Amino acid sequence: MQYLKDEVKAAIKRAALEEFGKKSYSQASMRAIAKNAGITVGNIYRYFQSKDELFNDIMDPAWQTITRAIFDQYNEAEDPLFISGIISAIMMIYRKYTAEIYILFHNSKDSKYENIKSGLVELIAGRLEKDMLTQLQSSGRKVKDPYIFKIIANAIVDSFYLIIRELRDDFDRVEALMEKTITVLVKDLH
Repeated sequence: MQYLKDEVKAAIKRAALEEFGKKSYSQASMRAIAKNAGITVGNIYRYFQSKDELFNDIMDPAWQTITRAIFDQYNEAEDPLFISGIISAIMMIYRKYTAEIYILFHNSKDSKYENIKSGLVELIAGRLEKDMLTQLQSSGRKVKDPYIFKIIANAIVDSFYLIIRELRDDFDRVEALMEKTITVLVKDLH
């Protein structure tokens, strides 16, 4: 009986991450991933039954971390509009999952993550509305149309898409631009 080896599984995941990054989920092939991992195509299926399973095994931790941060960061902050805390959380995740986030945002067509943008907008809009609306109302300010939170969430996500597509590994610049973007988008809500 042959045993599955952790180093082979790690090599498959590294090769898959590179393949998904270059070609996208829909265009990546298990054959190319196996070749780049230095194993046979048949052997890759001993570790992952399908390209979908492999993709999800790589992307699920990044997505779960993102969604957890959306809730945790706001729950931990005394002031939900505390920009530096939000940026720190975004950048911590981005530094850890740079390749995965790029793939989720730009190369996930035909996977379960192909609609990640709209899902992310809904999550962020929900958090913004729940926390900011309460805070603004308690300080005597009124929001004439709560749809503004969805508009802001969409602008944040669109900005992040553009920033990571263009600047990918320039972490300092990504952080500075995200901080400026979020500050501009929420400053009138303070």
